[in-house]
Amino acid sequence: MRPSSTRMQSPETSDPDGSMPSAPIDRSVTDSLRISLAVLRRRADPRRLDRTVVLGDLRVGGVSILDGQVELSLEAEARGAEVVVTGALVARWEGECRRCLEPLGGRLDLRVNEVMAATGSRTSEDDASDVYPLDGDDADLEPVVRDALLLALPISPLCDELCAGPDPERFPATSGTGDVEAGPVGDPRWAVLDALRGDDGPDPG
Repeated sequence: MRPSSTRMQSPETSDPDGSMPSAPIDRSVTDSLRISLAVLRRRADPRRLDRTVVLGDLRVGGVSILDGQVELSLEAEARGAEVVVTGALVARWEGECRRCLEPLGGRLDLRVNEVMAATGSRTSEDDASDVYPLDGDDADLEPVVRDALLLALPISPLCDELCAGPDPERFPATSGTGDVEAGPVGDPRWAVLDALRGDDGPDPG
């Protein structure tokens, strides 16, 4: 499955106020992110979900969604046998700088555009890998929300690109590129041919 949610913005510094939007928080995630398929298929217009929910275990390494809170504004629409989910997600993340280990955080603003389909409803394997499963009587949007957030979390955030680390004199931070000028790197598959060419130089006589 390849979630197609796109990451619009992810600053790696905290906002001044550090607060989440003041929308009502819905902690009954199992119910709040499930939509009855019968209701969806009876409606001519999409079903909207505008709320703040709390999801557990939204973490990649040492970076996690702050308090698990996610503000979502989603639309779910039945299109034949499939359900199309579109909209926006907003969440704050927290972690620590990978060099100086100081705490830092940021904000995720994500766009979501996903398709849910019943198992076996798509003919080709490629088509089936691009959709979320749609089984039972409900469309469960939690996997869509969860995947979008986990894919957007920064893996190794920096407080600043010029961060020198906790002790720059003893442990200087390096950019990974040395000062020694390096020549072009050849394809190792041609190494044997290059050696043969070197042996067949011009005859000095």
